[in-house]
Amino acid sequence: MRRDIEGLRAVAVGVVVLYHAHFLGLQGGFVGVDVFFVVSGFLITSLLLREHAASGRVSLTRFYGRRVRRLLPASCLVIVGTVVAGNIWLEPLRLRDLGTDAVASGGFVANIVFAQRGTDYLQSTLPPSALQHYWSLAVEEQFYVVWPALLALLLWKGARSTARAAIGITALSIASFIVCIWQTSASQPWAFFGLHARAWELGAGALLAIAWPRIVAVSPRARGLVGWVGMATIIAACFAISEAMAFPGFLALAPVVGTMLVLVAGDDATHGPVMILRNPVMQWIGARSYSIYLWHWPALIVGESALDGPLSAAERVVLVAGSVVVADLSFRFIENPVRHSRPLATRNNLALGIGAGLVVVSIGAGLVLRNKSIDLSTDVVATTPTFVTSTSTPVETTQVATESTVSESTSTVVDATTTVPAGPPPPVVSPTEPLTAIVEGVATEKVPKNLEPSLVGATGDKPIIYDDGCHLDASSTEPGECVFGDTTSSFTVALFGDSHAAQWFDALDAIAQQRGWRLLSLTKLGCTPIEQITYNSTVGATYPQCAPWRANVKKRLAAEKAAVVFISYSNRLQQVGVRQPFPDQVWLDGFKKLIPELRDIGTEPILITDTPYPGRDVPICLSANVSSARNCAFSRETGIRQSRLDTNIAAAVDNGAQVLDVTNWMCTDKACPVIVGNLLVYRDSNHITTKYAEWLTPLIDAAVTPYVEGVRQRTRVS
Repeated sequence: MRRDIEGLRAVAVGVVVLYHAHFLGLQGGFVGVDVFFVVSGFLITSLLLREHAASGRVSLTRFYGRRVRRLLPASCLVIVGTVVAGNIWLEPLRLRDLGTDAVASGGFVANIVFAQRGTDYLQSTLPPSALQHYWSLAVEEQFYVVWPALLALLLWKGARSTARAAIGITALSIASFIVCIWQTSASQPWAFFGLHARAWELGAGALLAIAWPRIVAVSPRARGLVGWVGMATIIAACFAISEAMAFPGFLALAPVVGTMLVLVAGDDATHGPVMILRNPVMQWIGARSYSIYLWHWPALIVGESALDGPLSAAERVVLVAGSVVVADLSFRFIENPVRHSRPLATRNNLALGIGAGLVVVSIGAGLVLRNKSIDLSTDVVATTPTFVTSTSTPVETTQVATESTVSESTSTVVDATTTVPAGPPPPVVSPTEPLTAIVEGVATEKVPKNLEPSLVGATGDKPIIYDDGCHLDASSTEPGECVFGDTTSSFTVALFGDSHAAQWFDALDAIAQQRGWRLLSLTKLGCTPIEQITYNSTVGATYPQCAPWRANVKKRLAAEKAAVVFISYSNRLQQVGVRQPFPDQVWLDGFKKLIPELRDIGTEPILITDTPYPGRDVPICLSANVSSARNCAFSRETGIRQSRLDTNIAAAVDNGAQVLDVTNWMCTDKACPVIVGNLLVYRDSNHITTKYAEWLTPLIDAAVTPYVEGVRQRTRVS
């Protein structure tokens, strides 16, 4: 056993745990996984090279038997334990996904599941899975499936077999590194989770193993100095790298090269990093690093749900300490006994059979949880909400009905009088007081059995433009032929923005059909309408596809002679590098440029303010509070951030644009409900449901139609 490697494992698992527990400011503690990859590549290849040198061959059954004994007992135990704990403490609506993740983890494909989820905008904002850390285990397991056979092939016969293996591994590693760099900019989740983009890290360790006979010929003193450089590089990476950066890509070179340099120092360079790494505490942690890695993450995720997080520092300390205790027990009574079992070591078929059984148990536990029946409502039957509009659109010739009711089966648009305004209407249209239904919604205690949409169906309750390709994904930049409303009309309006614009599609489409407007849908996930490059978790550290999309939208507006464009967007889109919302001045400067550009092409803008942010996934929260729904309501101050709202309104108003402020249709002066009557307000952590948007249609119609019809009349006259 090499003490330096055992200590290096302790460093790797330590920075990962500190990062996950949010201690010591280790923004880049996730690079500990890169350390594990390099170490794994080095150890596995060293083992196979020794076997080949001794016997002239590589035994696949012996290799897989060793991997089964080393990995699967603890892995299966944690999967089953997490499934049981999740069933007790996680919110019911998260159990199906946890079951899916257990199946994927047991089947060695968790990284693929999480990569797909990370690139799905509708799923990327879900709470993290209690088994998400199994992605790295899946990468290693997939590597183990192909590596021994590939290495045996490269070493097959010939006097220069080792050189041939080195050339082959180098070529594969370079190819993987190139893919990693490209994928990091094209789709960061796939670069982060994918074996194809991570194989070069394991390959780097493998090359070091091949070169080891030459490395040990270098003096221990020189190697010790190199090792200190490597250790400093790893620690620096933990603090300098963050989630907001383009990782892995080029940045992964830091932990990978750093780990290689520490390994180069070896166990015999007594003045190298081994001085620290051989410390008994480091050795104890290193020996249990696998179990600690497996147990700490479920403890934090399930613990947060059980304690109705977010977790305090003291709670995180207790959960991490508890996971270490459990990991030690797992190591002593499960992992080590099975790993060193003589009967299993000498009977590979038995080990492989037990491994197959453990896989079946892991997958079976996931399937049981995934198919569990859960009750997500009470026996209460709620009525469809009605609203009393205290809104009076500030246009002299416009009249708005004082009371309107939406029937249970249809959303009826208010028949507002829409003559030409006597003059330019005031710039901000909003209700003077919160709707009565909103006030009543804040007091809602029980999830009704006739909730629309249901909690299970909430995620799928999205506008049709998500399914027909009109709401563009991350890679697309060219708006499609997406014409709605009255498609035969010569008067064209448009909807422009990100997913927070797309959530208003159904309401605007209904109004457009009734009023005889031709509606263009021009939305794209995560793209602000102003000229800014944003961070987007489904893409990566930068989101360059927004700029060409915006340019194409403006061309389309000009070509279609769109008279009015409704603009809406998330005011919490994040700037590159820091992953913080854009400063107020950015919005002010952006609209100062955008609004004149739109007017130059003959389009009048109407800004629809952003909807409140609940701060957590609403359907998931309600699933755990079916009889105490008020626990999922949130304060207006938290959900709206008044200063940011005021800035965004000012950014439009100062440039003469119209604004529809929807905040009093979402919140009282103190709180924001998540259920109004029998309507679910939010489908996730920040988007409203189509049902709720449809319910607001009469109010939106009464607010915007007078102005739009005024523009239409002036267009006819001109």
